[in-house]
Amino acid sequence: MLCLVLLALVLGACEKPDASDVTSPSAKALIGTTTGNVAYRPPDVPPDVVPNPEGWDVRLENARFSELENGDEAIQVVMQVQSERGPGFEVWLTDAEGTALRWTAGSAQEYDGVVCFQLRLESENEALDLVDGPYEMTVAFRDPAMDEPVVAQSIRVAGTPPQLEGEPPGGASEVARDLLGCPRSVI
Repeated sequence: MLCLVLLALVLGACEKPDASDVTSPSAKALIGTTTGNVAYRPPDVPPDVVPNPEGWDVRLENARFSELENGDEAIQVVMQVQSERGPGFEVWLTDAEGTALRWTAGSAQEYDGVVCFQLRLESENEALDLVDGPYEMTVAFRDPAMDEPVVAQSIRVAGTPPQLEGEPPGGASEVARDLLGCPRSVI
């Protein structure tokens, strides 16, 4: 019996952690943080698309409704980024009613590679108010001195918005606060 208990402990210790409970390593490498400032249903709108300037190559490849490994609903974002140091990072989710959320934090580092992250759409008894689609995801890098986007890309969010239940997120909510890791099948 003792051998079975020890075997269970060893096998449990070898299990990989739930990717939804860790921050996105690629997002952290890109902007230096994974915890941002979130505004739910703000009145402002995302920037228009701004083509890549010299020294930059941002390609927003995929945004889709998904599910974290723990079962919480999320949006998964995959992009290819070549960046220069400085501009702040923004993520916008819009729908037919306007801006559903705006996430801002960090500043770009010199980076060249794939960035994959997920935004949690629900947490405990709170959930983002999602209407019927379509949804659009915009990512932007904004020059803090000029308050203008250096580059901005948009893409339609694939999939069907989940039916979420819960109170609207409050000021200390975990809904969309952190850029979470992607499932092992993506990374």
